[in-house]
Amino acid sequence: MQPTTNAKWKQAWQKVDRVPRHFSSTISRAAVWARPIHAIGGQATTPLKYVMLSLHKKDKQGILFALGGFSLFSAGDLVIKILADDGFAPAEIAFFLQLFFLPLLLLVSPWIGGIKAALRTENLWLHVIRALCGVLIFFAMITGFKQLGLATSYTLIFVGPFFAALLSIVFLKEKVGKYRWLSMAGGFIGILVVLRPGIERLEPAAIGILIAALLFAVATNIARKIGEDEPLLAFSLFGSVISLQAYGVLTFWDGQAMIPKGGQWGLFALIGMFHVGGSLLTSRAFSMTETALVAPFHYVQLLWGTLFGIVIFSTVPDVWTGLGASIIVMSGLFLIYREHVRHREITAVLTAHGGFDQD
Repeated sequence: MQPTTNAKWKQAWQKVDRVPRHFSSTISRAAVWARPIHAIGGQATTPLKYVMLSLHKKDKQGILFALGGFSLFSAGDLVIKILADDGFAPAEIAFFLQLFFLPLLLLVSPWIGGIKAALRTENLWLHVIRALCGVLIFFAMITGFKQLGLATSYTLIFVGPFFAALLSIVFLKEKVGKYRWLSMAGGFIGILVVLRPGIERLEPAAIGILIAALLFAVATNIARKIGEDEPLLAFSLFGSVISLQAYGVLTFWDGQAMIPKGGQWGLFALIGMFHVGGSLLTSRAFSMTETALVAPFHYVQLLWGTLFGIVIFSTVPDVWTGLGASIIVMSGLFLIYREHVRHREITAVLTAHGGFDQD
């Protein structure tokens, strides 16, 4: 039985929501993939081109949508850092961003589930808890962007999937095999390489992002608890409404809020468009091809973070950050691969025993 178009979008939004918006690959690996090492039809080609030639058209489109969507998220984060460097506090950035994000979300709501369906949810309190986690995550990320830079912040938030896998054992009673334990261990080793506790002073902003990664894992498991039958819009609508109220209180409680002027309003509107556009493109990517194929392209954000840091802010990550990021990325890719293999094995068993409807 083929799922409806709306069901595919629901499943896709869930998949996007369960992966942190901050992933990337490494420049060195990109260089390897660009090197000509074998030939097709007598013509030299590269591993990347070889893979692309072997993919179906729909898969290629899904990859392009994923690259575009995750790149838009990075562009939005770049503007956020620029505003933070201009003196806006994290709560102020988040509040004025939501003033644009929420109307844009409502504008596209007919295509992602509809407002009425979202408001009929039976999981309101789970959405509230998840939204409060999102408030703290966003606050920590903006602080990290300002004090640590994009690349380092992205690197640290990458431990989110490993925390999520760990928490799934406790809250969802999932069984974790040796390969998932191995990937989680690799992720945490990468964090130790980046932070080098006991050797380097731990920045409060770095600790904040690690806490944000843990909260992301909590939010991920809550989303899985809510389930894929939930209206698609609900996962963003409640978070946006609660964020607007929470950040509004934090922004105006002392009467000294920094109000945007002139072109700064345009920058906040731009962030809103980048984030909504990124959500739609990545949702479309996950709806048209397998998660295992497009999820690794989430790591493109680390490339953008590094590039923005070098070109715009004149900051170059040190060797330890690069090494730790590489370990985390490789462990994350391995985790994604093992989840794909595990899902494929379960699907094969259920199909063999009549567990799924077959076309």
